[in-house]
Amino acid sequence: MSVLDRMLYKNVQFDCYCLQCKKTTPFKTERRADHYEGWKRASNNDVLEDDIFTLHMHCQRDAAHVYSYVFISTEDVVVKIGQFPSLEDIAASDLQRFRPVLEKEYFSELHRAGGLASHGIGIGSFVYLRRIFERLIVTHRDKLAEVTGKPIDGFDGLRMDEKIDALKSVLPATLVKNKSVYGILSKGIHELDEETCKKYFPIVRAAIIAMLEEDLQALEKKRAADELTKALGAISGELSGSK
Repeated sequence: MSVLDRMLYKNVQFDCYCLQCKKTTPFKTERRADHYEGWKRASNNDVLEDDIFTLHMHCQRDAAHVYSYVFISTEDVVVKIGQFPSLEDIAASDLQRFRPVLEKEYFSELHRAGGLASHGIGIGSFVYLRRIFERLIVTHRDKLAEVTGKPIDGFDGLRMDEKIDALKSVLPATLVKNKSVYGILSKGIHELDEETCKKYFPIVRAAIIAMLEEDLQALEKKRAADELTKALGAISGELSGSK
């Protein structure tokens, strides 16, 4: 079965951030055997040449939340030509949760990188990702120094892969294992063309999101521990008073 046939005949499903639910959720096409919503068929049951069709994806938390994707099919090639909501809108909303762990300037740049990528600008989006990546490395260096009580000797003179190794205790294990990601960023700015940068953009962005995810989890864990300590202190105070 071709890609086009799978899209037209089979139910399509993927995970995506829902703007209304404000969380990642499965989205799925909803079809009946006698009715395939969102695409046109010729009388001979063949897809019209150069046909345009739409897939309507329903949030599995609330079917009223619908994302629509528009495609054009030419022989064996299927190309997405539009969607609502836009990639930028979805990405921007999903990023909101990282505001507590990313400085305002760099949060804006992460948003801007996604906007540029969604408009087909590869090299420009890489510039912003590289700035954010470097900033996060500095932030984690400072975090480690705060924990250990001493800075890393000669840190600024290290190559980026060496910096990542030096910070492996406070960086995601996946990033430490795949520290070549910075090399992709640097090469993207100096050597790669627009198409290659666009191709690699999701991978490099994922490395940055991995760092932010761990930072956010650490922050939430600390908040939970502080709230528990406060609650236990209050209970202890009440029990002491009752005596």
